[in-house]
Parts: sequence; C-alpha cells; structure tokens
Amino acid sequence: MLTPEEYGKVLMTIGREPNKAELAILEAMWSEHCSYKSSKRWFHLFNIKAPYLFLGIGEGAGLVDIGDGLLIGLGLESHNHPSAISPFDGAATGVGGIIRDILSQGCKPIALLDSIRFGDLDSHHSRNLFENVVRGISFYGNCCGIPTVGGEVEFSTAYESNCLVNVMCVGLIEKEKVVRSIASKPGSFLILYGARTGKDGIHGVSFASKDLSDKSDKDRPAVQIGDPLMEKVVIDATLELVEEGLLDGLQDLGGGGLSCAVSEMTEKGNTGAIIRVEDVPLREKEMESWEILVSESQERMLAVVSPNNVDRVQYILDRFDLLHAIIGEVTDNSHFITYYNGNKVSDLPVDLVVNGCPEPERKSVKPDYIGKNSKINLPLSENISSEISKLLTSPNIGDKSWVYQQYDQHVQTQTVKGAGSDAAVIRLDNGKHIALSLDCNSFMVYIDPFNGTANSAAEVMRNLITMGATPYALVDCLNYGNPEQPDSYWQFVESVKGLGQFSHDFQIPIIGGNVSFYNESVHNEKRERINPTPTIGMLGIIENESLLLQNSFQKTGNHIIVIGSTEGLLGGSEYLRYNHGIVTGPIPKYDFKKENNSIEAIINLNKINLIESCHDISNGGLVVSSIEMTFQNKLGVKLTTSSIPSKTKLSMEEYLFTESPARYLIEVSSENLCETEKVLQELKTDYGIVGIVTEKTRIEINDSISLCIQELYDNWRNAIPKFMEE
Repeated sequence: MLTPEEYGKVLMTIGREPNKAELAILEAMWSEHCSYKSSKRWFHLFNIKAPYLFLGIGEGAGLVDIGDGLLIGLGLESHNHPSAISPFDGAATGVGGIIRDILSQGCKPIALLDSIRFGDLDSHHSRNLFENVVRGISFYGNCCGIPTVGGEVEFSTAYESNCLVNVMCVGLIEKEKVVRSIASKPGSFLILYGARTGKDGIHGVSFASKDLSDKSDKDRPAVQIGDPLMEKVVIDATLELVEEGLLDGLQDLGGGGLSCAVSEMTEKGNTGAIIRVEDVPLREKEMESWEILVSESQERMLAVVSPNNVDRVQYILDRFDLLHAIIGEVTDNSHFITYYNGNKVSDLPVDLVVNGCPEPERKSVKPDYIGKNSKINLPLSENISSEISKLLTSPNIGDKSWVYQQYDQHVQTQTVKGAGSDAAVIRLDNGKHIALSLDCNSFMVYIDPFNGTANSAAEVMRNLITMGATPYALVDCLNYGNPEQPDSYWQFVESVKGLGQFSHDFQIPIIGGNVSFYNESVHNEKRERINPTPTIGMLGIIENESLLLQNSFQKTGNHIIVIGSTEGLLGGSEYLRYNHGIVTGPIPKYDFKKENNSIEAIINLNKINLIESCHDISNGGLVVSSIEMTFQNKLGVKLTTSSIPSKTKLSMEEYLFTESPARYLIEVSSENLCETEKVLQELKTDYGIVGIVTEKTRIEINDSISLCIQELYDNWRNAIPKFMEE
C-alpha cells in the first residue's frame, strides 16, 4: 500500500484520485523492490567507473569489455521471500528471472552461481527449505542448459525464519549486438512474447517489500510458477532476434510485470506508451486489467520493434512456436496509458511512475550489541586435535558436493573449474578464461558491518586471485532486515560504506546488483532478523591459460608458504561459532595495503611460474585451508606454527583458526624456494615458510598434533549428508 505521503504526491501530480489500475501500478513501482527508495541515496559511494565498462547500474545486466569485441554480462538477484514460503518454485523462478535479466541485454547466458542460506540443519524446517531450494535451482538451470558452476552455502540460526536465495548469471555477447532496455523511438511496436499471463506473481514485489510473519502463507499466490523448458525456447528465440539485429529494445517481465517493463523502458527513452490490455495473451480468462498489468508470470519478454522489422520478428517467434502479440506502441507524450476494449484504464506520467516515489526519511542507529564484543578468553580448549576434527564437521566448512552434484556444471562444455574450487573458471572461444566467485562472511558483517563487508569483498577477490585471475568487476545483492527499523538500516548503511571503500581502493567497478530488505519476521510476537548479508559476485579475467592455478597440493617435498601477516583475532570465525557457540568480536580490520601487497605477491610469483598451488585462507583459518589442500591428491602436510608470519606472538588457537584477511597458502618446489623468497622480500611482503607437503596422509603440527587426513576427510565429506540422508 502507498503511504499517506506517497498518496499525497500522486494527488498533487495528477490532480485527481488514482483509479484501481493506477494504484496497482504505483504500488508495484514504488515498492522497495522496484524503487530502491531506502537504498539508492547511498549508491553514490560506489565506484561505478572503469575504462572497460560498457554498461553499468540501471540495466538488466552490467556489461564489461574483455577485448576481441566481446562483452561479459553480470547480474545478481534475490528471491528470498518467495523461497521462504514456496522453496522449490521460489528458487526456480529466481534462477529464471536472473537469466532473463542477462538475456535482456542480448547476452547468451553461459553460467549460473547461487548463494543460499538457511537455519541450522538440525531444524526440520531448514532441511526442508534447503532440499527444495536446491532442487528448484537444479531443475531450472539444468532444463535451460546453463551450467551452475559455483556459489556458496551457509547455515545459521539467523536464517531459520528467513532463508536467502541469491542467484548470479553470467552472459556473453559481441559488442555490436548489445540490446538496451530502452524504448526511444515513437512509432515502434511493443511485442510481448513467451508464456501466457496469469494470476501467479501478482503483488510479488509488494510481498518482497514487507516482513514475513505467521500469516505469510496467504501470500503463496504471489510466488510465480516457472517453466524452464519454455524459458529455453525464449532464450533461443531471443538470441536469434538479437543475432539478426531486429530489436530496438528488450526487457524481461520480472518484478512489477508489464507496469515495470513499459514504464522503465519509456523513461530511459524519454517517451511514452499506449498498451491495449485486451491483446495480452492470458492463462486465466477472468483477469482484471490491473492484474494483467502487474502480473509477474514468468518466461515473458517485451520487445521494442520498428515497423520495418515486425513481420520478421513475428516470423521467427512463429518458427519457435512462441506465443506473441503486439500489445501497444511507443509514443512521444511521456505518459504510460492503458486501454481495455477502447476504454482508458490508466494514464500516468512515466516520470511519476519511475522516479516520483518520495524518498522516506530513514533513521540510522547503531544496534545495542555493537561495541559490546568482549575479548575472548583463550584457551577455550586444551585439546586442539579434537577442535580440528569437530570443525571439519561444520556444514559451513564441509564439502558442498551434496548441493552441486545436483547441478549440471559442464553443459555448454566450457567449464574448466566448477563448484568445489576457489572460483569457477570458464573457457571462452577466444582463448581467454573468466573466473567467477560469489561469497559473503555474514558473521563478520554482523559483528562489524563496515569491516565485515569490505573483508567479504576482499575474500571474493582472493578467490579469483588463487585461480590466477585479475579481478575485473563486481555485482552485489544486499540482504538486510527492515529499513524502517533504525538498527537494521544502520547495518545496511555501514555495509554500503564498506563495499564502496573496497570498490574505490581496488578500482573494481560495481556494475549492477539488487537490494533485498525486509528479511525479518515476527513469530509469536518475537522479531527475528537475518545477519546483514551483502552477497558479492565478482568476475576475473585469465588472459593466458598458463596462469591458471591449482588449489590442491601437487607434490611431496614441496614447501608451504603463508603469504600475509596473521592477526590473532578470532571474531566472526567458524571456530568460535560452530565449536563454541560464540558470535562476537572484535574482527580483523579491513586493510587495503595488506590486501594489495599480498595480491601483488601472488600475481608476480604466478607470472614467473613459481607457484605449484594456491589457496586463500578464509573459513576455518590456516588449519582448514591446509587440510583442504591435501584432499584431492591424497597427500599430507607438516606445519610449524612458530613460522607463521605475525606481528605478535599468538596462541595455538589463534594461529590455526583465525580468519584474518589478506592471506594465502602457496606451494613452492625446493628448486624455486630461493627465487620465491627473493621476490617476496623485494615486494616487502610478510611471509613464512610454515611447512612441507608429505606423502604420509596426516596433518602434523609442531610435532604435538597428528591427525589422519582420511578421518578428517570423512568428517568434511559427511558434514551435510549426515543431516540430509537420514
């Protein structure tokens, strides 16, 4: 519903009472989901510039130029509320929506990644959501023939009532064939094609712009129903239309349906439109005009076509057996007007619909828990061996193959590294490779939103660096609680500041994204809010295949080096959370100079082929990263904590479990050790030769700890299946 202030703005602008259809259009377009009314005032903090940026924020997908006449498209969206009440359909249609966002710029979708979060797996409710969300993602992506190549999974009680489903899509297009989501030529026809329009998804954006509650099941009709086989036909037909250069504009029908697609395209083109509602192909006969205008039925695209190309467009759509209809025309009067059987249904200024929503005043107040993060009294345990074994059983640390084995990672045959690697790698036809990562450390963001967000972005970047890639661009999906709650809004604002700082420091442009508010719920009069979760997807470029790095130890006798200084802070670590039930701080501060120095070290060593393998140190700390590197080739590792670079002497727990940033593990052969040290010393990089790769399949630490790798692998491998295969 419109607020009194918003309703007053409408009355003042149009000089009369809006009718039912006009209210429906405005309610959809002025929802938080479509208008970004609580968030867009902060986007000026982002770096949105780069010499290779082709198309940035404000389109269905951001586009970056990777040379050879090719552009990569990136998009990242949420489908949180729908997945919470209808997990299979909510997740599936989330995948479908982001695919069409990429398609709307003319890109061929070539990869999907997903970031999903649920309550702890000992909850039946969370297991049900988890299982069905994964099925929905798998079903849609697999049927469309698009590989799902990576992502992340996280579990915490903070997501018990509000799961998160964020999906990233990557596309490819030749520069001269890009299509814009714009209607700039009066007299052009508007052709709707794809699936029929139905009552599913009505009020979807309104549903996404409010808290969940015990009564949210009544909003189930707001969840769209997807048809991936139809989507595949829509993709193929659209790519042919793009190939022939037949489209002057294109936009998918997602949030807000026709209302959003028509008004946004005409606003960008400084034009207007007339729509004939009776020409929209319907699934249900009894639909009111306002329902047709705001329906979010899936698998639909709206094309802007010049009169000269209409016949050819219709011919191609007929050949694909796709339903289509000319539903209106672009005009020059800057109004969005709809008719039903000759009767005017609505008449609104385009600028009012798209830009007219008054920005509400939001209060930002630091939550009470911030600043009360007490120092952790160590040691928490005298038995480090049992702590290591237990940590490998955490579903947040453990093997995620239960998830990604349900996804087709190799369709399109370009996947070089899929899920399970630090980042996915895809081979392009021009010989280049792209690396893709999607991640967030929500526990650190909860404790310290500014530093936690900046460090999360840096962690995504490190995932690309460990594959040999150069970071190029990022997209974000900012998931938070109710912005009307001052403490929730404070978390959001601080996160945006942290992400903005990172983007400027590393000159990595933010080219698109999404904001998902109202991830709160009220159950039995108790308010529950997610951890603030700024999910970050990043693209990297690998110019030469020889730069591609391995993430697992390669050979016995090779030396293990830690790059970067180790801080002893355990705040936000999985060790504290999972092993000891502590989610508190302080956390390590974001430090651009340290991050940049470590990156320069990895890049320089890789250019001269001194690195045998590389892995970032993140979840679980040094000990988990070391163990993970032994699994693939069934090797062992011997570590000495006294060699770990640190400015101060740390406890065993701090050396092994801290997740302090700007650190990497690299493997170097004996013959290359001297040259490696020379490079690191020239760069003034903090480093330590901390161990050696062994053929004995054990991890040995300081001659006092010795654990069987196979037993640790079994813990790691069964961390999720032990809950899901009961």
